[in-house]
Amino acid sequence: MRLGPALIEGGRLNPGYLKLDLYCRGLRVAPDLVDAGLVRRVRAGLGSGLELCLSDSGMYVNAPVHEAFAHSSPYALRASSQTGSYDLLRDGRALARVAVAPAPRFYGRRTTSGKRMDTIGTIQGTYLGIYYGGLCANWKAPSEDACRFCGLGHSGERTNKTAQDVIETALAAREELRITFVHVNGGFDDREGYVHRFLPLMRRLRDETGLLSGLQLPPLADPAAYHAIREAGVNNVSLCFELWNDEAFTHACPGKARRAGLDRYRESISYCARDVGFDTTNGELIAGLEDPAASMAAIDWLTDVGAIPTVCVFRPLVGTPLENRQPPRTEEMVPVFAHTYRRCIERGLPIGVAPDLRVSIVLTPDECRWLLPPSERERWKLRRLKHAAMRRALGWRVRRRVRKSRAVSP
Repeated sequence: MRLGPALIEGGRLNPGYLKLDLYCRGLRVAPDLVDAGLVRRVRAGLGSGLELCLSDSGMYVNAPVHEAFAHSSPYALRASSQTGSYDLLRDGRALARVAVAPAPRFYGRRTTSGKRMDTIGTIQGTYLGIYYGGLCANWKAPSEDACRFCGLGHSGERTNKTAQDVIETALAAREELRITFVHVNGGFDDREGYVHRFLPLMRRLRDETGLLSGLQLPPLADPAAYHAIREAGVNNVSLCFELWNDEAFTHACPGKARRAGLDRYRESISYCARDVGFDTTNGELIAGLEDPAASMAAIDWLTDVGAIPTVCVFRPLVGTPLENRQPPRTEEMVPVFAHTYRRCIERGLPIGVAPDLRVSIVLTPDECRWLLPPSERERWKLRRLKHAAMRRALGWRVRRRVRKSRAVSP
């Protein structure tokens, strides 16, 4: 079997290429894994596959399994003789050992308001993802206003969560899984004062859990609101502008284009990265819905203003207008993700410094190093050592905050 030089490097598996290839090709799984509740349709869709840990590298990947393209994937799982472990097959031959991430025990617990915790948040890799707020405004409008790739309106996502629900779920995840990061997604809403719903929650996450936190928001009309978010203890802010080409953006994101526009996203990202003082600012992109050159232009701009690109691979979710569109080819995506690492490292951006944080729904900028030639990876070894030192220092800071939050808990 010829796997190609990118997947097998010097006789060894390239984990970054494998993770990217699974996003682009999907995974065939036995019905019992689906029936066991391990394949969950959550949030806007990128976390709707099967959570795997690539055992040798420690990388997590949420592999597409429901979508039509995954049914003809060369990848499949075979139960291993080791309990809880599987062999990942490619074209019928064992390629790697993987572990299927079990559902955390806290999923079955209930908050004091009676809601199951798995309806409040979801573990994606090693962090807790929370959708908080009302239904995205683009899903309330006529259907043509919703982003054409988004499955949020079909996911059954609960929108009546309280701050107390979120805090209790975050504490349960912290105690069981020792998570260090909670990411809160606010959807899209252009109402005045919308952001103030999030400030009490983010303060409580900081004070009562001690964890690092991120907040995903649309562009805000008042720049002072970003400073209020930072003062509430938010470490990371992210904005999903999805596409760089204006025409592609308007076609794929009609509601966002009408309510905000691509220029406002760019202005907000630049302001957050340069003027507010967040630990990190992320601009989120979808690769595979426009020419790779456009995605690389977006990566150039983001890193030039000091923001970190979060690049996800287009996933044609069932039930969306784009469900019959094919995902991009892995070979087309390799230069995009290699460019992400190269530009971040050249600009000295702090990638891979969050302690004990591994992400399943995207190839992180730090993981993108695997898509560079080995000689170039070696060239940036000292920079990676610096980031490792930053990660250890931040880990110590988080542990101290967690101890402090426990000491003041009732």
